[in-house]
Amino acid sequence: MSYHVSDANSYLVITGGGIPDVKIVKKAWVMPWQKYSKISISPFDFEITLQAMTIEKLQFSLPAVFTIGPDDHLASLGKYAKILTGRTATENAKSQPTSTGRNHVQDIVKGIIEGETRVIVSGMTMEEIFKERQVFKTKVIENVQSELNQFGLRIYNANVKELQDTAGSEYFKFLSRKAHEGASNQAKVDVANAMMIGNIG
Repeated sequence: MSYHVSDANSYLVITGGGIPDVKIVKKAWVMPWQKYSKISISPFDFEITLQAMTIEKLQFSLPAVFTIGPDDHLASLGKYAKILTGRTATENAKSQPTSTGRNHVQDIVKGIIEGETRVIVSGMTMEEIFKERQVFKTKVIENVQSELNQFGLRIYNANVKELQDTAGSEYFKFLSRKAHEGASNQAKVDVANAMMIGNIG
């Protein structure tokens, strides 16, 4: 029997005799028939550049940086501990994990981000994505978070950058130029109207 204490940014994960699933604690006595490991709850940055295709079969790049980590609640930490160690509730303390470490977690996160983004994009036109960029970004973040919940993970910060054209495409460049010219023309009209009103007054 031994006594163990976790660091400020980590928890002990205990499995084995007398524990039906996993036990998440800050400090505990660990019996000889039990095993323990430590999991960090420090968030990590996850950078991705996703190639997606709109409803018109037009491709574009979506660069983004997500800061993701375990949600600091016991139920969520239990879910996170299982994917981090690769252990399921039916495995005993002597069984070998199937896949371990943060690389495994990052693979899961990457798959979720790619899958959810492509689902959203596939039902939108390029112009809709361009004109409603903030709505699109918010929807991506909300959908990704919804899927992360089942793994005890949460998004601490998300920076979905400006959408970019893929090689050989200038669609976003064209839309940006069109929007800029439209704003410039409107400004000229506003100035002309103001001058006309001034002359009349």
